[in-house]
Amino acid sequence: MDERVSQQHLQQLRDNRNFRDRDFSLSFLQRQFKNEIEKPFKQIAGLVEVWNRLVPEHIATHTRLESLSRGILRVSVESNSWLYELDKALRSGLQNQIISEFRGKAFRRVQLKVDPAPFFHEE
Repeated sequence: MDERVSQQHLQQLRDNRNFRDRDFSLSFLQRQFKNEIEKPFKQIAGLVEVWNRLVPEHIATHTRLESLSRGILRVSVESNSWLYELDKALRSGLQNQIISEFRGKAFRRVQLKVDPAPFFHEE
């Protein structure tokens, strides 16, 4: 019995003192990916359908939903003229309609900015 206990103790010492194999996987990025990409994508994904349904198509093609955080939906617009058109539509009741139709994370306003980066247009 003593021999068996001493063998177990020896094996336990070997296990604790041996170097573990290095972890070459990307598992350390899992939490960061979930917080920075997956979670924001899920929040915006439901809003995209509402946005595309309610915003007039001729305006929506010149916009890009960027983020939704702290109750603010940030939207990039292709140029100042499209920013003016969208802002006018939002102020005339579209913003309240989008907010009331969206069933996901609550938001209270839309923030617009001009982004000169190229927008992809489907023809």
